[in-house]
Amino acid sequence: MNDERTVLDEAADGTEWVQWGHAKISLRSYLKRFLFADERITTQVKYLSGGERSRLLLARILKCGGNFLILDEPTNDLDLPTLRVLEEALMAFPGVVCVVSHDRYFLNRVCTEILAFEDGAIRHSAGDYDYYLEKKQREAEQAARWTTNATPISAAAISSGRAEAAPKLAKPGKLSFKQARELESIEPQILALEKEIARIESLFVSPDFHRTHATQTNELLARLAAAKEKLPRLYARWEELEALIILRR
Repeated sequence: MNDERTVLDEAADGTEWVQWGHAKISLRSYLKRFLFADERITTQVKYLSGGERSRLLLARILKCGGNFLILDEPTNDLDLPTLRVLEEALMAFPGVVCVVSHDRYFLNRVCTEILAFEDGAIRHSAGDYDYYLEKKQREAEQAARWTTNATPISAAAISSGRAEAAPKLAKPGKLSFKQARELESIEPQILALEKEIARIESLFVSPDFHRTHATQTNELLARLAAAKEKLPRLYARWEELEALIILRR
């Protein structure tokens, strides 16, 4: 930025109006949305604080429009008011935001999906960061149970977090026909339930949930509760059938 120019001149870039969604607003009104008071709008850039410079830069970037933003640690060195402005701007942004951040609270506020780089792989999880941690903990607990009750390859498949790519848990040849069919059907049921839970929870953390799904709130809550109640029962039955295979060897 040019330190000798005023905030208004630096943001204007030859225009007096900004397209804000479907409306057109004056540049001064636009800058006020980024917490610039009237006297600060006419202040030279060189006299701005670090937070004000960040807000001005953010205002310039978002003024240009676009539908895809890539942000690398955007919350670093931001004061609290600027951080709130950033969060609100991103939640209102109609496009896609890909953000790299170690700020867990920020991720919970603005993100609807998580891509976690760990153990040499990329894990995708619908929902916010807290849900990602909850799911990861659940998988770790499940893996610990399988380490005790199931074959090593089954435990490895579950702990990797890639159940859909896992090999068959065991050949159910030593089960009864009915039990074998039941075992074969449990894995796809578990995968479907986990996807449904992730889908519904991603709706609740969506910034436009109340605009798009408010009338379905009770229905979605009921479906989510039913899925979360059924999932551990399926896991328990899966373990029970796997244990029978081990005992009959």
